[in-house]
Amino acid sequence: MLVVALCLQALCFCFVATTPTPTSNHYQQYSNDSLLWGPYRPNLYLGIRARMREGLLAGLMWSNVDNAAQISKNLRHTCEQDEGMAGYGWTAYDPRTGGHEVIRDTGNKIDLSIDYVKDHHSSGDDWGLRVSGRLRDDAQRTQRTTAVFYIGHETLHDDFECGVSPSSNAEASCAGLLASKRFTLDIIPAMSANDMDSSPVIMNIQSLQVPRNTLWQAKSIFLNQLKAEAPRQTLLSSSPGRGNLHLIQLTFVGDFVFDVLFASGPRTDDYSSETLGSNIDYAAARFEDQFKRVYNPQSPFNVTQDYTTFSQSLLANLMGGIGYFHGTSKVSMDAKAEKSSLTSADAAVEDRGPYELFSAVPSRPFFPRGFLWDEGFHLQAVLDWDIELAMEMATSWLNLMDDDGWIAREQILGPEAASKVPPEFQTQYQLYANPPTMFMVVDMFLDRVLGDVPYDGRPSRFIQAIEHPGNASIPVEARAFLETIYWKLKRHYLWWRRTQAGNTERYQSRHQAMGMEYREGYRWRGRTAEHVLTSGLDDYPRVAAPSDDELHLDALCWVGLMSNTLRKISTALQLTSDPDFYALNTHSAEIAATADGIHWSDHEQAYCDATISPAGQVEHVCHKGYISLMPLLTGVLWNPMHTKLGPVLDLIEDPSHLWSPYGLRSLSTKDEYYGTGENYWRSPIWVNINYLVLVRLLELAKQRGPQQERCSRMYSKLRKNIVNTVYQSWKDTGFAWEQYNPDSGKGQRTQHFTGWTALVVRVMAMPDMEGQYIKPYPTADNAIQNPSATSGHGLLVTLTGVFILGMLFRRRIMQIWRNLMET
Repeated sequence: MLVVALCLQALCFCFVATTPTPTSNHYQQYSNDSLLWGPYRPNLYLGIRARMREGLLAGLMWSNVDNAAQISKNLRHTCEQDEGMAGYGWTAYDPRTGGHEVIRDTGNKIDLSIDYVKDHHSSGDDWGLRVSGRLRDDAQRTQRTTAVFYIGHETLHDDFECGVSPSSNAEASCAGLLASKRFTLDIIPAMSANDMDSSPVIMNIQSLQVPRNTLWQAKSIFLNQLKAEAPRQTLLSSSPGRGNLHLIQLTFVGDFVFDVLFASGPRTDDYSSETLGSNIDYAAARFEDQFKRVYNPQSPFNVTQDYTTFSQSLLANLMGGIGYFHGTSKVSMDAKAEKSSLTSADAAVEDRGPYELFSAVPSRPFFPRGFLWDEGFHLQAVLDWDIELAMEMATSWLNLMDDDGWIAREQILGPEAASKVPPEFQTQYQLYANPPTMFMVVDMFLDRVLGDVPYDGRPSRFIQAIEHPGNASIPVEARAFLETIYWKLKRHYLWWRRTQAGNTERYQSRHQAMGMEYREGYRWRGRTAEHVLTSGLDDYPRVAAPSDDELHLDALCWVGLMSNTLRKISTALQLTSDPDFYALNTHSAEIAATADGIHWSDHEQAYCDATISPAGQVEHVCHKGYISLMPLLTGVLWNPMHTKLGPVLDLIEDPSHLWSPYGLRSLSTKDEYYGTGENYWRSPIWVNINYLVLVRLLELAKQRGPQQERCSRMYSKLRKNIVNTVYQSWKDTGFAWEQYNPDSGKGQRTQHFTGWTALVVRVMAMPDMEGQYIKPYPTADNAIQNPSATSGHGLLVTLTGVFILGMLFRRRIMQIWRNLMET
């Protein structure tokens, strides 16, 4: 048997050629001027900055000033959850061209319409802003509104100054140096839009010199300046000139419009408000055209414009939530942290960096910073829109990896990001992992590069026309990129296997008697009795008493996903020079075997966490829910013929467990912890997990097997349920939400959660499989897939079993193989 397995393995390897190890500098990170500027301060209603550590940052504030005593309360700046908004966000946005944002401010009785666009005639480093204010129906027509546009410089340049434009007393003009290049910024207000005979706009300019690390606190600085000048003051005194922060205050009566024009050089007559209007039209048309090509909703969501508007809003807000962050990170190396509730006050903490990150955020008002496992979902929606943008953002995350392979799961870089995080949660621990969802993004990237999945997004140097998908060579640029990130992904994978490894030795005595060895087992570091925050599923119930002997199913499955992705990349690139090239296949097989051998409960008919009882027996800790689905969702359970697939589908489809009219619950209704405690991952519906279920159901619906028709039916129903749940709540409240109530479908917890909730954009663009499947199983023409269909397939069954056993003992086989090759 050993010889047969060895021969089979050798046959598998012989198809792969050897290539030299790539150099680390072979690929140069791509970034062009079209991504230099953007609303990269997503915690603000409008916050613009350049992607550079010592650059410019700008923002907008506004308030009703009819009541001077209320200005400190009503002045809008940072996105907040409960601030009298009937909704806000981007209706169309592309990071390379710009877009349109609407803010419905019921508290200040005004709606803002904001266009931020790049000048498509330039290389992209010129941009413009048009801010339009329209009073709401309950406002007095004579209401006064003040808007404050500010711009600050993170370096100290003596020649950065603002003043009244020489050409007009009603315009402001600023100029300075950015990266040794001259720039200009002009603010051009119009008269009152609803009454051209009204009094002119009042404009005040105040130039200040403030500490660089306080520039982001422009709201406090503005209010302090007002308070210092006079009680109940609403207008700044004008003192234009030089400084590193300039406050330009414009006060209007009634409706208003003003433009901001930024030029990377001296502004010419060709760059004007008229040009801005043209750029606004151009950006809108580009977004509309690309959306139709990439994410146009498919049946049954293509019957009304409402679904299209909804989808465009979620996609625009996901990309409008992309931010640029830089600063130091608080890191602890204290190994005791995982066994206690150590806070940053107890552990040895050091500041590391500075680092920089280009990333989307889960929620602009509540989570305006980078989260590792969230970003792997964000980029799945970005990738089909703009594959190079997605890969640049992924690379930004991978560049945060330390020499050991660790990436902090939460990125709190700089004082602006830290202002939204309580101090006790700011420290990141080097033993703590997070679901490695970035591997899913790279896997999708490779599929499109190879032509296995079509790509209709922004034209890319990574993609070339492929006449015969699956048989094409990888484009040179894509190969260089993959060769570089492969080694970083592998470093993270090895760190994961080393630091999150579980104690599998105590499980061996039971299984060795059966002739099986399970070397793969993992557990999340950093768990407490109530939480496993590192897993991403926070309060999902686990073993009641934390133990070094417990093995977490989802941790094992994430390692399986990483192994499969690395194996796929290394095979496509023919990286036989990697000493772990063959071992990756062994890892994948052993992980699949461990999922079935250690984590499957025959009694519960489900995959479960495992632990060792006080009596030394292996016990399954089964809390049926999202955890139970992880082998399916991560591709560890991929075979449509797998005997465990039916029970997993039973769990999904059973209304007494996970199925609801609004989507899949996170925990079975029969579980003792259902809806208890914080009830964060103990009943609510989460879009990211429902999305992964849909992806796998669609794959299975396209493959012949005994569950094919069932998967097609489940896919169609679940797709409708989850889309309509998010859509209806968005329609009722004006927001996407973090999670959804399993009894009512209403959005709850964090509002404006346009991170992974925006995955419904991809779901709506998925094909309609209503009533579609190939042929019921089994039939005569596919009986070969059923080992019992004909007696002639006994040899196939035997060889398959031999191959699986060979994979389990592959390390020993490979050692024998190497010894043979050496002799």
